Amino acid sequence: MEINTLENNATLEQLEALLNRFSILLAGFCPGETPDLGSMLMLLDELSTIAKKAEPDTFYRVAASCFHYVENMTLESMDNLKPVENARLLLQALLRHMKKGVDFTFETADVLRILDPPILKNPETLPTVLLVPTTKVKTRPAMEESPGEEESLSTEDMEIMIDFVAEAEENLDAIEVLLIELEQDPSDKDIINHIFRPFHTIKGVAGFLSLTKINQLAHATENLLDSARNDNFLINDIATDAILESVDMLKQLVDRVKQGAAKKMRIADQDMDITPLRDKLQTLQLELTKGNKPLLGEILVKKGVVDQTSLDQTLAFQKHQPGKKIGQMLVEAKKADPVQIDQALIDQGPYKRKGLSQVKVNTEKLDSLVDYAGELVIAQSMLRQKISQDPSLTQSVNHLGQIVSNIQQIAMSMRMIPIKATFMKMIRLIRDLSRNSGKKVTLHMKGGETEIDRNVVDALYEPMVHMIRNSVDHGIEALNQRREKGKPDQGNIYLSAFHKAGHIVIEIEDDGKGLDRDRILEKAIGSGLVFENDHPTEAQIYDLILAPGFSTARQITDISGRGVGMDVVKSVIEKFRGNLKIESGKGQGTKFTISLPLTLAIIDGMLVRVGDERYIIPTTAIARAFKPDKENCYTIEGRGEVVKERNRLVPVVRLRHLYSDKKDAKNIWDCLAVVVESKEAQKALLIDELLGKDEYVIKSLGANLENIQGLSGGAILSDGRVGLILDIHGIFKLSEQY
Repeated sequence: MEINTLENNATLEQLEALLNRFSILLAGFCPGETPDLGSMLMLLDELSTIAKKAEPDTFYRVAASCFHYVENMTLESMDNLKPVENARLLLQALLRHMKKGVDFTFETADVLRILDPPILKNPETLPTVLLVPTTKVKTRPAMEESPGEEESLSTEDMEIMIDFVAEAEENLDAIEVLLIELEQDPSDKDIINHIFRPFHTIKGVAGFLSLTKINQLAHATENLLDSARNDNFLINDIATDAILESVDMLKQLVDRVKQGAAKKMRIADQDMDITPLRDKLQTLQLELTKGNKPLLGEILVKKGVVDQTSLDQTLAFQKHQPGKKIGQMLVEAKKADPVQIDQALIDQGPYKRKGLSQVKVNTEKLDSLVDYAGELVIAQSMLRQKISQDPSLTQSVNHLGQIVSNIQQIAMSMRMIPIKATFMKMIRLIRDLSRNSGKKVTLHMKGGETEIDRNVVDALYEPMVHMIRNSVDHGIEALNQRREKGKPDQGNIYLSAFHKAGHIVIEIEDDGKGLDRDRILEKAIGSGLVFENDHPTEAQIYDLILAPGFSTARQITDISGRGVGMDVVKSVIEKFRGNLKIESGKGQGTKFTISLPLTLAIIDGMLVRVGDERYIIPTTAIARAFKPDKENCYTIEGRGEVVKERNRLVPVVRLRHLYSDKKDAKNIWDCLAVVVESKEAQKALLIDELLGKDEYVIKSLGANLENIQGLSGGAILSDGRVGLILDIHGIFKLSEQY
């Protein structure tokens, strides 16, 4: 008897290992994708062979039927895996009871029937069975579907429950963010798929764990989303509200599982009724698919335009005036204004709206289009230069110029996307950081609709993560410290984006303790970044935190403090020709301001000549240009050449000295001075001639020249020659080395 028990245990362990592999394989499949039927057949064949040794034979019969179903799928080229999912749930439930040695009677008829090969040939006859193993236990009442008492969890089950809770919480948080994105574009199939998959995962794992209510509710929500994926309707605000309601209920159910796992128990959930919500989702799916319109009054009540009492009164009056519409009567009664009625009528429109036609384009093709649009601008500029003396062609060329400009703007706009997606990722980050640090932090966002070049959007994520981490860890004070300073318990981080002077500006601000100016300076002197006799400005002191490895943290935490991060922020921003400004007030918080060009393809610049070379200075960096007077030009020991302008001494930079072996012997007063700014510092670039202002298409200098300090690229000029685009921040650093 003991030998038989050992053999049976070994068989069950083999079955469990194979069933787990099969579950992982099946969980990786989503509707619309081609399943790996070959791998499924191999696993099911091995599972069936070993199951012959197990008692009772129910497990073997289900496994064998599942094998034959998948085998017929390969022959009939079918892809309906729902019966296989139901069979998997049944096999897992059977195995759990076999391991515990509990008497049971499963209702397996429906599952075996839909696995029958003849039925496969007519998929429309397949019943829509959502298997929830209904277990009638003779010896353990606690195992019934709706337990009235708590049930102990084995160590193995508890580990699975903990993993499920962690994954489910993450998936539900992701769904909330994605639903906000979907509201902006209800026709975006990618977002719908990204929402669908977490529900699909939650449903499958909950079925495996016999978490019936979670399984059923996730399944009903999944069905609603699946209809939207199949173009039966567009997700509207009513569907979004229902899905969010489902998310809230699932969070409560998952939290109940989490509480139970902490106690190593399966806590009863019969007090949580999902039936009304599940019915609501199913009804909504049916109504939306049929195209039924909600009543105008329901929409107005939902929007808070009128209350239910006012609506009922108006409907009662309407019975005596059947010719009048409810909207007209509400306006006449001054219970709603015409604009609100018009908006409600728009919302009442057919749900299966036809959105703007869209096609997916390979990003390489899109980049090529932008490049060719730039080449067209260059060619048009060169043509204009050549026919400038021929009035007969001027009108045609001007017309061509307008067309080229429109093409370029459209091509550039195709690469612009809202920064909202990146902003939304910060919601989860703040939540995790707040939990890990023990601080209460709220994120406030605005300007998410601001558009930016898609190449920049992805690159911004990492810098924003680093700065928000620092704001939470170093900026926001602990609860007791905030109370001592008279601040509210809740710390705040403000994230905003807006356009300004051809740039996108992103601000990250906190209401924490601010940067410790003296501590930064002390650390910088100790590290050799600053000498004791130096007198850096406040902005220069704050910029020291951008140095590699620099950190004033007295204690390293899981969040920050290792001196890794802010140098990454600096390098990424400078890579895209942007700059970072840091402002802080003691006890008042810190604000990081990132300024980036709206697009990486064109630049608004001033063309200047220095000797035989021509350079392009970004207009956003130019403060003013003037002709210096001789009496305002000086040479100061330790500072070099300076020019007095508006009662300030501005250091002089001779570009020829930076990029040529030839020394410029011209006097300052014989040149033009262009005052440029970078991070509140100013320098005067000496030039020979201002050639004009224009938009220039930026070209890479190639691998051999891309790392030259002070140059950010080149542009083909109207005469076919190349002008070098100056990186003002790099020019400042380079000039300080001479």
